[in-house]
Amino acid sequence: MLRRLFVAVVLAIGITALIPSSPAQALYPCPAGKMCLHTWYADSAHTTWRGSYSINCDAVVLRLGTQSGYLVFTTSPCGGVEPPPIS
Repeated sequence: MLRRLFVAVVLAIGITALIPSSPAQALYPCPAGKMCLHTWYADSAHTTWRGSYSINCDAVVLRLGTQSGYLVFTTSPCGGVEPPPIS
């Protein structure tokens, strides 16, 4: 029984190591008091939109399209008032 368990664990580790994984694309952190928009384009001229990831002032996240390609990150203030700096 212990031998079967060992073989199963070794097979699981081997299969996991052989399956290629896609690289994760890191997102820019969204600063406090800001709305953030990550927009991906298919080309470097930013003419063909592919997808977006946004966080609004209420921390609601919205993902649309495909998050791959040329990334543009923008922020805008929430309510026009900047929060005081944390000291």
